[in-house]
Amino acid sequence: MPDKEESKKSFGRGNPGGAKETSFEFKKERTQYRALLLSNPNYFGNLKTSQLPSVVTIQSNTTFEELGCVGFQPQLSRLEAVVYIKRPSGYGGHVCSNGTSEFVRFFLSFDGGANWVDQGLTSFQVYDISGTNATDSRLEYAVTLDVNPPKNFCFQENLILARAILSWNVPPPPDPNFTPVWGNVRDTHIQVDGFNLILAKDLFEFLKVKPTPEIMQVFDAAQELKLAAPKALSVKELKETYREKKVPPHRFALAELQHFLGQPTSAAGVATEGIQALFPGLNINIAEILGQLFPTDGNTSFEQLECIGLNTNIDALVGIIRVKLPSGYSGGPCTVGSREYVTFWADFDNNGTFETCLGTASVKVYDFNEIPKDGLEYAVFLPIDLTHRRQPCENGPKVVRIRAILSWNVPPPCFNPDYIPIWGNREETMVHITPGPTIVGVVPKISILGGIPVGKIDNLTGLTTATAVFEANNLAPDSLGRPCPFGGWINVKGPQYPGFKYRVQVREEPVGAWITLTTPLKVVDLNGNVGDQIPDMGTGLFTYLPFAQNIGNLLALWNSVGEALWRVRLQIFDIFDNPLPGSDSHLIQLDNTWPTASVVIETGIGNCGKFNQGDPLAGHFIARDLYFGSYSLSVKPPINAAPIGVPIPAGGFVQTALAPGDPWSLDTSQMTPCGYIIEVIAVDRAIVNSSGPGSAHQTSASAGFCIEKK
Repeated sequence: MPDKEESKKSFGRGNPGGAKETSFEFKKERTQYRALLLSNPNYFGNLKTSQLPSVVTIQSNTTFEELGCVGFQPQLSRLEAVVYIKRPSGYGGHVCSNGTSEFVRFFLSFDGGANWVDQGLTSFQVYDISGTNATDSRLEYAVTLDVNPPKNFCFQENLILARAILSWNVPPPPDPNFTPVWGNVRDTHIQVDGFNLILAKDLFEFLKVKPTPEIMQVFDAAQELKLAAPKALSVKELKETYREKKVPPHRFALAELQHFLGQPTSAAGVATEGIQALFPGLNINIAEILGQLFPTDGNTSFEQLECIGLNTNIDALVGIIRVKLPSGYSGGPCTVGSREYVTFWADFDNNGTFETCLGTASVKVYDFNEIPKDGLEYAVFLPIDLTHRRQPCENGPKVVRIRAILSWNVPPPCFNPDYIPIWGNREETMVHITPGPTIVGVVPKISILGGIPVGKIDNLTGLTTATAVFEANNLAPDSLGRPCPFGGWINVKGPQYPGFKYRVQVREEPVGAWITLTTPLKVVDLNGNVGDQIPDMGTGLFTYLPFAQNIGNLLALWNSVGEALWRVRLQIFDIFDNPLPGSDSHLIQLDNTWPTASVVIETGIGNCGKFNQGDPLAGHFIARDLYFGSYSLSVKPPINAAPIGVPIPAGGFVQTALAPGDPWSLDTSQMTPCGYIIEVIAVDRAIVNSSGPGSAHQTSASAGFCIEKK
């Protein structure tokens, strides 16, 4: 037990500064964190309903990490969060170790925060990073989660609340009121885009019109109606819209003003006349307007870039933008609105010049009747190719400075990292590029198989290793670290080499024939558009696409069958279909068989029997699989408050014995008289369709019974 002085400690928010401090505060509480929780789940006093006494009070402590910003990309339906990593140590080890995980769980509220709906969990890996230029600055990471919030018509403003909970080393539960020990909670308001299509019946309901039987005879209520294309408002229309609002002319007429400024010098008089024609009848000082178009610093009264970070799971830069005012964005949600552009640069050689432009991302924004006083937070998302920027972990951490410039309605030019926007601002941060092999030249390389980095797949067994995680969210395929096989559609990913071709083949080990994968691919480009990639039907060769056309680095899809051990091989060819030397291959163990599950009632007449309240029920159940994951036993409908109506056992991670299986029992003495089923669900550990966690095969079985009043 801790001594008396330690038991009196209470720590809240930490110093929000950077990582310059080198002292390791809370050493025991960090290095022994999980062990302390195992000894007492309420060791840190953050479990409000726990009956266990706390030993030391640490709640929402941001000394080491802090959730900085949360935003939403409505066109991509993606929640984004940026996390600050503030210290050089306290994260489980250097970059050659397993490090530790920072978990973020998202929630949405559609009723102003009265109720929250869990959206899911994601995470990223962090390490002790010191002795680099990161020592003087915090590192900023980003996480991404695809969500699908309900949509309204565009003329129904859809502003909702989002919540994110950051928790170091322990996943936050699906409880919106959870208080993390290490980490914090952040709420924000976001905007959800409207429908592109609408069903006729929904339109009738919205208009509160009940169609007559005659109309319904000639009108298909299930018909999809395409909404009119959004309209771009003219300067005249915007001037009228903003007549009573404080939106300056050099805001709503920015594009037109810049067009006139682009006229040749000899036509300056024409440009001036054109500018005056934009504002007929208004007493406007043209010289004053023109002076606003050459700022010495960006104006952030309408929007501001607040956070930037790198999503190390999928190599994408994220920017979070706060929109501060309800008007000044070129029209409402039924118009084309306007765009917030963010261009990113990297200083890869650490000379302070930001010589590498990484690209531009954008998000649409609109006018609203009113917005919350803290504004709305939007996100931009830019996938980048870091394949050739990695270095082995033995060379130490690779930390790079990133600059991002926000500019409303005008993209910052890629050639100018010192660009000053008229509306917007500039942010800089440090990011950590995850370690990996240094790739020089054209090298056959498979990076991802079945959603798992190949370095986390045992190349003898073809099963995942104990430290395996999914590339998209850094979550483990099995909570106990057990080896997992693969099933269903298996994706193959790797770096792109434009100008070359490739072929992916599979064969059953050890001597099966090679089978070329020729399934057409759906690839996503930098703008979120989906395109088709089809192999040459004669040779089976695909052509490598530029990264901007295939940001997921998808190379092939394999519709796997059977239970055998297979090998996946990649070969590269030149433009004339000549093979280059070498190949890259990896083993992968398949599992396309569902678990076995059954349950029987052996009390009285057995299944479908009637029993008096208080009669003990018993029987046997089976839950088995070669790669067994877990089982659960439950009684449905769940009308009894636990522990009433909970069978023994209720679940487990070890498969049952062979038939007749393992015994179960149920105390019915306090159960409400009703018709019930007892259900067993068996889940295996297979990674199905390259996604997860939660994608494994599962089989259920049930037996019915009735409880009557005694």
